[in-house]
Amino acid sequence: MKSPNIFKRTTCALRAFARSFSGYDITGGAGRWPHSYMLNAPVAQSLAAARLASRKIAHQAENNALVSSIVTNAATAIVGDGPTVRSAHPDPDVNAHLQRVWNEFYKSCDLEGTMSLAGYLNRVARGFVIDGESFTKFVVDPSIMSLRLQLLSADQVDSARTVPSLGTTGDSPNIVAGVEFDAIGRRVAYWVLPTQPDAPWASVLPPVRVSALDVCHVFEPRFPGMPRGISPLTAVAPLAMQLDEAVDASIVKLKTTALLSMLIRDPEGELSYDFDSTNNPQALHLEPGATLRLPPGADVTFPPVSEMNTLGEVLSHIERLICAGSGTGVPFFIATGDLASVNFSAGKLGMTAFLRRVKALQQNYIVAQLLTPIWDRIVLLEVLSGRMRAPDYETNPERYAAQFLFPGWPPIDELKSAKANTLNIAAKVKSRSEVISEGGRDPADVDAEIEADPFAADDLSADVTNISNQNEPENN
Repeated sequence: MKSPNIFKRTTCALRAFARSFSGYDITGGAGRWPHSYMLNAPVAQSLAAARLASRKIAHQAENNALVSSIVTNAATAIVGDGPTVRSAHPDPDVNAHLQRVWNEFYKSCDLEGTMSLAGYLNRVARGFVIDGESFTKFVVDPSIMSLRLQLLSADQVDSARTVPSLGTTGDSPNIVAGVEFDAIGRRVAYWVLPTQPDAPWASVLPPVRVSALDVCHVFEPRFPGMPRGISPLTAVAPLAMQLDEAVDASIVKLKTTALLSMLIRDPEGELSYDFDSTNNPQALHLEPGATLRLPPGADVTFPPVSEMNTLGEVLSHIERLICAGSGTGVPFFIATGDLASVNFSAGKLGMTAFLRRVKALQQNYIVAQLLTPIWDRIVLLEVLSGRMRAPDYETNPERYAAQFLFPGWPPIDELKSAKANTLNIAAKVKSRSEVISEGGRDPADVDAEIEADPFAADDLSADVTNISNQNEPENN
């Protein structure tokens, strides 16, 4: 007898609980929030949109001036002229050997033999921005035991190959968008097409399995379990397309406005014209310095021209939104080249934020996902080939690690930067090696250059007091 009452009370409680959230528009109860405006399955939805987004953004990178500038500036800031390496091995002879091997690899690292490591990393950075990911395949020449890099297209890793593991065979692999995982979720292989799908000579052969030890996948996993990357420009690509449309419409409007025209009216409708004279309305036209003789009683009006005073502000606002949401951190004044609207403090603040983003991209993705595996493979090949004696390679692997130093950013005010570095070293807040490393140089190389320089005498070095007392030009 009490069960209907319990069911009724439970139903009323659930309805009251649901009504308690109806006041928040985020739940959709207010009716203003579209039901499709949500990510129900971020991983699946990103996989479905990634390849289409990369094709559209690739088109914009070649045709949209702002997107092209963002891609170029982001890739240049991430790579620069290439990183230097510092080996962590305590033996200077081993360090010197590894440095020589790295220098030889740096000169010609790709399989085609057309560019240095800096140029190769620039292509990797462009792929990271446009496609959201970049794949590098290790190719080892067995005759000389040397490493070469092969850049794979994002479409070359078969995103259509998805084979879920049903758990019927125990350790059966799980393949998602061309990435193979083992039973505990580790990446074990990639399924790669023999040739790029967009190549003129593209084959129709099925993808082949390549071990994950021979492939470096540079991407940003935004969600847990995300196997592939998506371009950071995806959020602003629609707005960039609308910016192009707005610019095109503005240019057409400017051309239309430049066409000066006039209308001659006859209010009475009783005027007669001599079509053989100069007052023929069909023959009247405007010329610089011309004097027109209109028919008696005629009235002249000009079509109204809409104002475009606020057009520049609207377009600049859209450009700022695109730069802010691009995910690369490229400031507005760098992407557009509009330095007139930026003062010293705002420019320094924007460049500081951009520098932090660039360092995060360098260390989290370029170094961790690409440069470190490259270094490990180079060291391994030197050990296996017998060119380097390393009895503690397996017992002390940390000795064979490396640190990568990217080129530093030129200071806005060199004198202030020199003062700050000198005072920090004197106050023991920073070390000399740290200051040199921030500039992308190896302290050992700097010390060797100073020792080899005959003009680097002690009496020519400036002390803290001399640097601090130098006058500074005022910043206008």
